[in-house]
Amino acid sequence: MYDKIECGKRLKLLREAARKTQQEVAQDLSISVDTLRKLEQGKRMPSAWIIDILGTYYKTTTDYIISGKIGTQIEILENPNSTSPEKRIILERIMADLRKLAE
Repeated sequence: MYDKIECGKRLKLLREAARKTQQEVAQDLSISVDTLRKLEQGKRMPSAWIIDILGTYYKTTTDYIISGKIGTQIEILENPNSTSPEKRIILERIMADLRKLAE
C-alpha cells in the first residue's frame, strides 16, 4: 500500500545519499523547492511523471520510491559488475540508511 509519508522519507534518504540539497535537486529537475519539500515531508503525493524523473535522477527504481521494495538494489549490490561505481556508491548509502532505520 502506498504511504506518502514513507515515500517522502525515502525521497529524502535518496537525496541525502546523493549529497544534494533540496535546492540543487529542484534546480536539476526544474521543479520548485517547495514541491520537493512537500514531497519529502509527505504532504504531497508525487505524480507518475515526478516519480519517473526522480527514479532516473537517483538511479533507482520507481518501485523503491513508491513502496520501498529494494530487491533490485540488493541484486545490483550482489553483482558489482552490473552497475557503475557511482550508482553502486549511492545504493550502498541507501542500504546503510535502510539498515539504520530497521534497527
